Amino acid sequence: MKNIFLLSIVLLSIQTLSAQANNNGYGIGSNGVQSDSRLIDLFENIKNRANSSTANALNKTKGSPYFEENFQKAQVEYFGNVLKDEIYLRYNAFSDEMEMSSIPNPKSSDNILIKNNKVSCVMDGSTYRYLGFIKENQPPSVGYVKELFKGKVFSFYERKSKAYMEATVARTSLERSFPARFVDKTDYFYSIENGSLMEVKLSKKKISSALKSYSGEIKSFLSNSKMKLKNPEEVIQLLNYLETI
Repeated sequence: MKNIFLLSIVLLSIQTLSAQANNNGYGIGSNGVQSDSRLIDLFENIKNRANSSTANALNKTKGSPYFEENFQKAQVEYFGNVLKDEIYLRYNAFSDEMEMSSIPNPKSSDNILIKNNKVSCVMDGSTYRYLGFIKENQPPSVGYVKELFKGKVFSFYERKSKAYMEATVARTSLERSFPARFVDKTDYFYSIENGSLMEVKLSKKKISSALKSYSGEIKSFLSNSKMKLKNPEEVIQLLNYLETI
């Protein structure tokens, strides 16, 4: 889809390239994501997402690849510049892509926002970033995360995704058949002083272990608040407290 929005992105990317020429134009950020601003990346990331056969298969899957079906008006920050274009985004939690449109309420879109840690967006008051993260017992990965808390020392993120589960056929009368379906997943990550994003389970034990350098302060906070840190709102209150001591 060639339109005014894409043209402005190209012009802005040329300006970015010129400004970064003395810095080699790319590098590896603290979160392990390549921040390569070369023009070729722009076109490789704004691309057709799925062929017709893949789309037909997903149409037969129970559930949706989206947590929010509608496109939402978004503010996009592109390499330090807030774009002034009318931009509408929808997060595809299965493919981990921000589907992009220049008009409101499109039925679908074959364009996606460039995947880069220097490109972020705000939808419905929430900031989404494309960052590196580390899950327990897994190699480092990258993907979209929602910023829940950002302080001078601590950061806290949520990653909601959709996993595809193939259909299963019951082999006996005691088993059940299941259609192909999407399964929701939610993971949480923390960062200290802009370091790597590390997964953390929401519980007093897990969070106290992850932030063991602050064990005394956490123990005091929990003693006074009676919180169990089993939801993100309570974790945010704890991080706010740690930021003030």
